[in-house]
Amino acid sequence: MGVLFVCFDLPVVEKEELKMANDFRKDLLKLGYSMLQNSIYIRPCVTYEKTEQYIKTIKMLAPCTGQVNIFYITDKQWSNSVCIEKFNYLPSKYKKKCGENAEKQMTFW
Repeated sequence: MGVLFVCFDLPVVEKEELKMANDFRKDLLKLGYSMLQNSIYIRPCVTYEKTEQYIKTIKMLAPCTGQVNIFYITDKQWSNSVCIEKFNYLPSKYKKKCGENAEKQMTFW
């Protein structure tokens, strides 16, 4: 098991570009991704086959402009990550704690 990261840099200069970027973010949330940072979304993956399925879906949903990067890290690699939050840090209302949905997914599998 591991974690799939979707990282993106999308143009938001024009009104239509901003709408496409926001729609992409909303689509990721609907698909069960959690926001790690403003342009980084994550979700747990149980099998490599599921990871391939998620990647195909992201390719279909990605806006026609900008850059989207997808990568996978194992649970072992994720457990070695470090998060530093400074005093007065206000997380986004869309941000969930890492692994918050993992228990539900593990129950399903």
